[in-house]
Amino acid sequence: REWFTVRKAEVAVEAGGALRACVELAVEAREQVRGEDGELEDALITLPDHPLARYANDFTRHSELIAERRSVVFNLRELARAAALAKFLDESGCCLGEAWFHA
Repeated sequence: REWFTVRKAEVAVEAGGALRACVELAVEAREQVRGEDGELEDALITLPDHPLARYANDFTRHSELIAERRSVVFNLRELARAAALAKFLDESGCCLGEAWFHA
């Protein structure tokens, strides 16, 4: 199993007050194992030579290039940016006018 995660997220204030969210995507290789309670859990694969771990490392290393060429990864990255920006606005206590909620 592959988990797409946000390794790093930052929101910067550009000149003129515009907000810009930057995210760094990563992929984690995981396998299902039985936990102490008998339920299946996802566990990180830590063997560096495991095929899924190698795939995850390569994908993470080239995620920007992949996002440029595959729309689904591009859209996933844009969703992560939107989530980072929404979290920033929520945690900063920013008060947005009603016009922001009606398109």
